[in-house]
Amino acid sequence: MDTLKSISLLRKERELILSGVGSLSDDQFLRIPVGFKNNILWNLGHIIITQQVLYYTLSRLETHIPKELISQFRTGTSPASWVSPPGIQMMKELLVSLPEKAIEDYSNGKFREFRPYTTSTGVQLSSFEEAVTFNHFHEGVHTGIVLSIKKLVSDQ
Repeated sequence: MDTLKSISLLRKERELILSGVGSLSDDQFLRIPVGFKNNILWNLGHIIITQQVLYYTLSRLETHIPKELISQFRTGTSPASWVSPPGIQMMKELLVSLPEKAIEDYSNGKFREFRPYTTSTGVQLSSFEEAVTFNHFHEGVHTGIVLSIKKLVSDQ
């Protein structure tokens, strides 16, 4: 699969995750079930910031998200440290708009540089294309977590 098609796959991934959580209340987005350290909103935010860091920061470009989101949703953070939760609607909008921006930026040749990076899972990324591929894996993991949390918060 070429890189543009792979980036375009983000659209479908994001549509699927949003369709899975679209009917949930704000309370359900924010509830942390027993056995979990994060909620649905945190996982959505983590998906957003990870894609932005993998694509943009590692390509030495500015991200298209508010800077404070990175500190709120990076690996190792938790909603327990939030003074107030980020807006759920804003996060949903970012999930939809950011893949479009990435497609546009890739089509315009913006991803020319890449700083090699080793992920927290030990995967070594040495190119933008590898970062795009890894991001799909990462989003899949967190989509599974979101769907697990959804089942738990929907049953309560």
